[in-house]
Amino acid sequence: MDIQAIAEKLYFYTSGYPFLVSKMCKIIDEEILPDKNENKWNIDYVDRAYKSITYPAYSTTIFDDLFKNLENNPLLFDLVYKVAIDGEKFALDINNPILNLGILYGIFCNSGDSLKIHNHIFNTRICNYLTSKLETSKSGITEYSYKEDFVDENNQLNMKLVLQKFQKFYKEQFSRKDQKFIEREGRLLFLAFLKPIINGDGYDFKEVTISKENRMDIVVTFQNQRFVIEVKIWYGEEYHQRGLKQLSNYLDTYSQKEGYLLIFDFNIGKQYHEEMIQYADKQIFAVWV
Repeated sequence: MDIQAIAEKLYFYTSGYPFLVSKMCKIIDEEILPDKNENKWNIDYVDRAYKSITYPAYSTTIFDDLFKNLENNPLLFDLVYKVAIDGEKFALDINNPILNLGILYGIFCNSGDSLKIHNHIFNTRICNYLTSKLETSKSGITEYSYKEDFVDENNQLNMKLVLQKFQKFYKEQFSRKDQKFIEREGRLLFLAFLKPIINGDGYDFKEVTISKENRMDIVVTFQNQRFVIEVKIWYGEEYHQRGLKQLSNYLDTYSQKEGYLLIFDFNIGKQYHEEMIQYADKQIFAVWV
């Protein structure tokens, strides 16, 4: 088996966090190997282990402690939210007691000169946890996101329709009075909308990019399909063109020619619209809300 490729994929998801590496290997060995006498792993097994360990119903002591620590420390909760969802940048200073507490709990790690969530697994579990809290505080989300409305008879997901339906949900359920909420919670709102659609058949992970646009890239795997979605706030045409270039580069990372763009526009007199954009060799479906 390709040991180096498998090790790199394990590191991609875990950033080398010892407990998570061991847990994923245990899942592969005990739950995923089709033949218990087989010892040859492949990359797909690592992806499936990631899906298992990030499934919201999957529980183990490390996740129980993670969420208990967040619930018991409101300042740490707020800091984790700012890093994981808002993409805010904080310099590493262990003399800051809240920041140091997050490092002590293993939630944060030092990435160069800035703070970030330690690994993809923690980041995904934290986003799922925050999404669930939003679901229980805001009614009406799941009324628009029945899985059967977006999956065809061949069990293929229509991501274009997902974005169109989210636009409809947003337009009907939110107004200008909700702007402050949406500016902070908009990306999380989309994740909450997406969650019941992909649960059971897919998984996702998020990358928050530190920039003027504060964009979030979401990679969704559903059965044999993969979708790259960028969620961002509208800051004008110049930033829009820059964002298209960034999304195009991100699509290259996953060998994709089609991408999706969800844009929150808070300008007065905005128009809810959609557009199919040809950028370089990519087709990008964009929706404004």
